[in-house]
Amino acid sequence: MRAVVKIDEREGRAGTEVREVAVPEPGEGEVRMKVRATAICGSDRHIYHWDPTVRDMVVPPRIYGHEFCGEIDAVGRAPGRDDLREGAFASAEMHVTCGVCRQCRTGQGHVCRNTRIIGFHSDGAFAGYVIVPARNVVPLDPAVVPLEVGAFLDALGNAVHTVQDHELAGMTVAITGYGPIGAMAAAIAQHERAARIYVIDVSDRAIARAEKWREIKRADNVVVLRTGAEAAAAVEERILDETEGGVDLVLEMSGAESAVNQALGIARMGGAVSLLGIPTREAVTIHHFARDLIFKGLSLHAIIGRRIFSTWDRMLELLADGLDVRPLVSHEYEGLGKFIEGMEAFDAHEAMKVVFYPHGKNGNVEA
Repeated sequence: MRAVVKIDEREGRAGTEVREVAVPEPGEGEVRMKVRATAICGSDRHIYHWDPTVRDMVVPPRIYGHEFCGEIDAVGRAPGRDDLREGAFASAEMHVTCGVCRQCRTGQGHVCRNTRIIGFHSDGAFAGYVIVPARNVVPLDPAVVPLEVGAFLDALGNAVHTVQDHELAGMTVAITGYGPIGAMAAAIAQHERAARIYVIDVSDRAIARAEKWREIKRADNVVVLRTGAEAAAAVEERILDETEGGVDLVLEMSGAESAVNQALGIARMGGAVSLLGIPTREAVTIHHFARDLIFKGLSLHAIIGRRIFSTWDRMLELLADGLDVRPLVSHEYEGLGKFIEGMEAFDAHEAMKVVFYPHGKNGNVEA
């Protein structure tokens, strides 16, 4: 089969190659999935560039990729469940948890201290086939989950997790960072009938995309604001004025220090901030710690991955209820041969979600 392999520690296209590799065999408790669609995630970009954040997790050569959907191709011995049928449409939770640490045993498996990630610690989904634990397989209804959306359920699950503890109907919500997951979060807030949604970004390209989405949805409750060093104070003042003291919930998707501080500044007293964005530096300075955090009595939620498996259940409920995130797919490729082209479009922020069909969208490509 063809696969995208991080062949060595070189950065960019020099360290990644689309090559022929052996089709893997499922072992005990494992399932082999035929990958029908797979998408690029921001963390795949870290592997591509061999950033320091991934070097402790990835040992080349490694097939990467962890967002995908496909068909159950083969079930190994003793899968531990009887609902897996060859040919069935499915995806999988790619965070593999131990099941025995304190977090796993108390319902917090998404922060398992022994988590291993398929596509990082073991071979991933940028391939014709991928091996996953049988217990991690999530059956899908093709009438509910289109192939191109199934390609990025992992990322959509992150967006769902940011709002999972909040009743959005009638709330004011701000989203700082309109990248792919920020766009998903905005779509969820709109679908869940938030009263007003502020979309905030520093990028002209992101602002243009958000404006286009607002126009397509004819969403009068969506306000798109360009922020930045000179505009930040005016943006904060406007939001505080229009909401009479701040928004109920901020979804911080960028990880930028300025965005984190803006998120704290525009949250109302007693409000909540969900933090998903990963900073590029280890330290983030809170500029007005007492004023914007302590004296406001804010609730902060650090978001990692998906709750296993309640987030998946909630996500599939939203899709069944009509949540439409298909417009986020900006680039599609038959097969994996143009992986470098797709990654470079994603890397240059020319693309939102980049989806590959290893066997072809209609199954007519030799993977």
